[in-house]
Amino acid sequence: MLDLQEPDRATFADLGRTTIRTWEWGDPSKQPVLLIHGGWDHGRMWDGLAPRIVYDLDRFVVAVDVRGHGDSGRLPEAGPSWPMFMIDMAQICQRLGPPVMLVGHSFGGGLVLAIAAAFPDLVERVVNLDGLGPPPEMMLVQDHAAVAERWLYDADRIHRGPPREYPSVEAMAQKRKDINTRLPYEWCMHLATHGTKPGQSGGFTWKADPRFRLGSPEPFDEASLIAQYRVLDRPVLALSGTEPDQWSFLSPEDRERRLDAFPDVEHHGVADAGHYIHVEQPDETIRLIDAFVHR
Repeated sequence: MLDLQEPDRATFADLGRTTIRTWEWGDPSKQPVLLIHGGWDHGRMWDGLAPRIVYDLDRFVVAVDVRGHGDSGRLPEAGPSWPMFMIDMAQICQRLGPPVMLVGHSFGGGLVLAIAAAFPDLVERVVNLDGLGPPPEMMLVQDHAAVAERWLYDADRIHRGPPREYPSVEAMAQKRKDINTRLPYEWCMHLATHGTKPGQSGGFTWKADPRFRLGSPEPFDEASLIAQYRVLDRPVLALSGTEPDQWSFLSPEDRERRLDAFPDVEHHGVADAGHYIHVEQPDETIRLIDAFVHR
């Protein structure tokens, strides 16, 4: 079993439009660090790294369940919106007392970059864990009418149908392990334990809002990403795993092109790690973050 330190405090932030679950470690009087998880995950994904940041960097750490994930408020019926996520997290940064160091993984990695570009006064520096976005070809839309039709079909199915139930939390952990093959089963079980809830038919369902799979309607392509990176004037540490893994699709050429757009970026490939760098190589992750903070 994993030997992880429970959060020191767990509370909710009422943002008016929604409620965000927060998990806290350390002394709130210290400089704040905000941890933002990847898609379909939740704030307890950071149970391994958060205490290390407290002890090694002497910081106050807050992890969130992004809207539509974990214990936070549900998504609108129209589905997720990128600006919605950004504004939610910007409000959390304001409450923490900026400037805040942002650390994000995958979807959360893209989100921390967007927040730093849009609200630089809220941000001290940014750590991006395998979150530089998908390959360019995955963002191309050949048939907009077909995409819209598929969106309507999926939205109708989600709105009408009950969430899928599993017979046990262990079965859900195994499902997660089947998808993220490099993620240790103990971590899959940890994520399932904190990311599921009892269903209506005696089984268990994921806490994550199924509307998240509808995608965001805003334009999304590499040109917009690079334009965003070019105006980001805060220091950025970008880490990527050296091993092939689910969700790690960027070619070295695509990665370099995006890294070249940042005014101030430091990139490291982390050996023997895939997509979940901070889970597979926590010691190296905290070493690189510590060096980045004190460079």
